[in-house]
Amino acid sequence: MKLPNIELDQITTLPEALNVIEQLLQTQRLLIDELNKMKEEIARLKGQPKKPTFSSSGKQSASVTTLLKENRSWHKSSKKGKIAIDRDEKLAEVDLCICGSTSFTTIRTTKKVVQGIVFRRENVSYSGRVKQCRNCGKRYRSILPSHLKGISFSPELASFLSFWHYACRVTLPLLLRTMDGIGIQISSGQVSGLLLQSGDTLQKADHQLRTVGITKSSYLQSDASGAKRKDKKTGKICNQYVQVISNKFLSIFSITKQYNAKTLNRLLGKNGRKKPFVSDDGSPNGECLACKDKQLCWVHEIRHYQKLFPFFNRHQLLQQKILTQWKGFYYLAKHYGESPPDIQKEKKQEIQLLFDQITSQVTGYDLLDKQLRLTKKKKERLLQFLDHPELPIHNNQCEHDIRPFVIIRKISGGTKSYRGDKSLARHLSVIQTAQKQGLNVYQTLQGLLSGQLSPSVLTANIR
Repeated sequence: MKLPNIELDQITTLPEALNVIEQLLQTQRLLIDELNKMKEEIARLKGQPKKPTFSSSGKQSASVTTLLKENRSWHKSSKKGKIAIDRDEKLAEVDLCICGSTSFTTIRTTKKVVQGIVFRRENVSYSGRVKQCRNCGKRYRSILPSHLKGISFSPELASFLSFWHYACRVTLPLLLRTMDGIGIQISSGQVSGLLLQSGDTLQKADHQLRTVGITKSSYLQSDASGAKRKDKKTGKICNQYVQVISNKFLSIFSITKQYNAKTLNRLLGKNGRKKPFVSDDGSPNGECLACKDKQLCWVHEIRHYQKLFPFFNRHQLLQQKILTQWKGFYYLAKHYGESPPDIQKEKKQEIQLLFDQITSQVTGYDLLDKQLRLTKKKKERLLQFLDHPELPIHNNQCEHDIRPFVIIRKISGGTKSYRGDKSLARHLSVIQTAQKQGLNVYQTLQGLLSGQLSPSVLTANIR
């Protein structure tokens, strides 16, 4: 890290001295952060456990009991609609009263829904014969259904494993224990093989998302996270990146060796580069990215101001003043796209004027003034949403989309082959896209793997 170049002879006023002290304190914080990271890495290499972390927030959400006390009429409502009924059963009735009468009048009808599941083994033995013609001697085998040729496990079982492993994040040892518990004889290698085969089968669905899905999308977002692959033979760990391209109706995952503008241009394709694009201000999303209309994330931009941590009260008040102004700006910008077109013209001028007013200020706090100048330089990319009201002003969608992969990485570790990378990426793409469009994830996954559903089901509702 480069230390600040300070000339003590040139410090003549108190504000200049305060700014120099702030620079030194900022450098100290960065050095302490680097030192802590080095300590954590040394502890990891030594195999020492991580230090426990505790939440600083002491707030607790109100319990259901508290809500009931405050509002006696409150009742829990279902967020998923009515419960689907698979079977009706008539309850036994009393036909003879204790007085001996058999005549009854119906006062009201009653209904009780009990949810359940049938979870059992279904091993099927297919018997057949080999017949020979008595006239010509030609032999004929019994006809096996085409979808069962070359397999020892049913498509339903393969769909079950894919759903529980990728959608529910159940590890392979737990899947094996579940299979053994219901009487399915399957090995760890066979489970991995079924998951890889399912990934191969989802190639058409993945291609549908990358072509039709991107073409139909009104805008796209992108984010990335680290990934690892451990080679089976050598045990060498290869660092990779998982990248997601998404919006409200679409998720496309890719695992790549590099994370840069060239890789992102390839993943977006010709049609994707024509779409308005939302991202953070990382280097892969800079000038080399071939997208014309690029909107920067305002959450990431405001976070730069929150990371200053001034030491002096005067500078802290200046920081809070600017943050308050940006929060007011963020509220106006967030609701800009929801306004009618005739009102958007007035709001557009108001937002542009407010942006110029905030970024043109000179506070006297050097680090804060420097950040205001950097924000002003990015005006065109930060205000792109004014010309494209459908664009979100943040990249939160991608942050949420990539979280399931991060959880899988922490639970199950990295992949072990290029084919495993493809399987993981395709499963997550299908599962998240189905969730966003309100489709039944298990039925959609089973239909795509068995060939009963067309991949077009994933792109029918994209807009």
